[in-house]
Amino acid sequence: ENQLLLWSVRIAMLLYVASLARWIWAAHNPVENASLARSQRYIWTLGCLAFLVHVAAAFHFRHDWSHQQALLHTAEETERLVGWSFGGGIYFSYAFTVSWCLDVAWMWFNQESHRKRARWITMALHVFLLAISINGVIVFATGPIRWVGIVLLGLLGACYWLTRRQPGGH
Repeated sequence: ENQLLLWSVRIAMLLYVASLARWIWAAHNPVENASLARSQRYIWTLGCLAFLVHVAAAFHFRHDWSHQQALLHTAEETERLVGWSFGGGIYFSYAFTVSWCLDVAWMWFNQESHRKRARWITMALHVFLLAISINGVIVFATGPIRWVGIVLLGLLGACYWLTRRQPGGH
């Protein structure tokens, strides 16, 4: 049970980072955008599904399918880390889950609209998802996974920086 909880989120975050790196690359290399679209959709979807497995495992094995227990657990973890008991962070986790699921659904059910949506929607989504991911993988995590998260965040930053330095980078 603990391994399912840990590995489902690890796989979800690896797929999230892979998807985000591909999105950064495609945004700055429009010629390759079409060739990346299909694999991007699968990576994005598989990451979301892995995250849903993590959420289900957490609620099943840790919280007995109780929102109240999840709220208390979040408050305890926040207090352990920052010295302030705040369970409201669970709502950010819910928003993360819903946002990712809605984006996957949009991508599958109206691919053209998803592809042509305003850039600010994509940016807002990824700023939010990345902020929550950083909290989960770097701020609240301990041990080697924190360092893996830092390295992956650095690789995303390098990917963004390298694409910006290319001719025509925005």
